[in-house]
Amino acid sequence: MKQTVFFCCALLIFKSVFCQNVFDHFNAERIRTTETAMMVLGSWGTVNIITGTVGVVSTGGEEKYFHQMNLIWGATNFLIAAPSYFGMKNRGMRLSLAETVRQQSASEKIYLFNAGLDLAYITAGAYCIQKANNDSKHDLYKGYGKSLVMQGGGLLIFDVTMSLINISKGKKMYKILNGLQFSGNSVGLVLGL
Repeated sequence: MKQTVFFCCALLIFKSVFCQNVFDHFNAERIRTTETAMMVLGSWGTVNIITGTVGVVSTGGEEKYFHQMNLIWGATNFLIAAPSYFGMKNRGMRLSLAETVRQQSASEKIYLFNAGLDLAYITAGAYCIQKANNDSKHDLYKGYGKSLVMQGGGLLIFDVTMSLINISKGKKMYKILNGLQFSGNSVGLVLGL
């Protein structure tokens, strides 16, 4: 009898530790993915700040406005990426099951939402380019429009890629969750080996 109780207790502890380790690993991986994404976004922003600044001071007309808008986008992307990156460094991996699911769902949704915004940026850029044909501020609209199309396109690639990565990771998490079984007052993890 003592051996059975000991075995059951040991099994429960193993399951509890294993399950927590699985989600700790999952959260660590999600955080690393987000950190990498913010490094990419911040680098893209930095490149646009540098090239935009050089372009603004060394060109004129449509090209100057193109670089000016790229400089604005670069600063915006950098100001989004830097705090997000350093915020990830301070995030704990020890999240409850509910918090893990909530964080994963938010990661998936934010990139899909941003992809929709990216399409709006591209559309706004195309509108500006078209408007340039009939406006006295031809250079401004054409330069800003081309920058919006380029920046929106780059961000669309980034956000769709990150969305697909996060959805793939989410499927792995949901597969683990499908192995959890709940009964009246106990929880079990079924592992398919």
